[in-house]
Amino acid sequence: MEQEGIKINKTVARAIDIMDYIATNKKPVTLATISKELSIPKSSAFDIMHTLAEKKMLKANNETKQFSLDVKSFEIGSGYLSRNDVHTVARPLLKQISQQTGETAFLAVENNGMIVYLDKVEGISPTRTTCVIGDRNLMHCTGLGKAILATMPIEKIRLITGGGSLQVRTQNTHATFNSLMLDLEEIRKRGYSIDNREDNDYVYCVAVPILDGDNNCIAAISISAIYTPDTENHREAFSQLITNAALEISRKFGYVNPRIYSEDTYGLTDIN
Repeated sequence: MEQEGIKINKTVARAIDIMDYIATNKKPVTLATISKELSIPKSSAFDIMHTLAEKKMLKANNETKQFSLDVKSFEIGSGYLSRNDVHTVARPLLKQISQQTGETAFLAVENNGMIVYLDKVEGISPTRTTCVIGDRNLMHCTGLGKAILATMPIEKIRLITGGGSLQVRTQNTHATFNSLMLDLEEIRKRGYSIDNREDNDYVYCVAVPILDGDNNCIAAISISAIYTPDTENHREAFSQLITNAALEISRKFGYVNPRIYSEDTYGLTDIN
């Protein structure tokens, strides 16, 4: 296989696909499942998965014949986080936000049209959100995802979402591209995104992107709370905290505009 003049090694590509599938699936899987879902011959899948098990990337359960991630995968992921500048800079502020609000603070990035959670700091609330570090999620129905989408040109947003009907998670999820685009325009004007039970019937989220010196979005941070009738009353405080934190982080990466979604950078959106 060729990609931009670079020969892609099929075995390595398959190994990565297997790791990604198992990580996303969150539950142990069998060799037969991997072979079927990823269209990899069983003999090839057998060799790759047992090699990964030998290298401690996967853990093989001889009784159930299932595979799950092993400690080496965690070590590699932890190594990435320890060397990721935005994670290092954002971590203290996530802790501060969580302590101030009692709610959960998240850091996420966009990857292949989805958000990936890089960090999570739990608040003192007895109710916990289910998302964990490394999880992937849709962009059009999450606060973090919409905060990032609002920094993108319409062509990229259309490419990520498909530009038509959207996957619906709750009765509050945007069902169409045009509905989403109108929300993104409001996000730019407002300065932060809101996920009002769009991904989960019980979760309310306020999020802001992190930008660099070239006005590129490099991540997003959020405050996530279990929704109650009183939640909306906290929106102003939540938005001010998360916006100030996002600006502080962005400054460290060279961002100079006084607000997120500066009018100098993001104009009005044409959804036609």
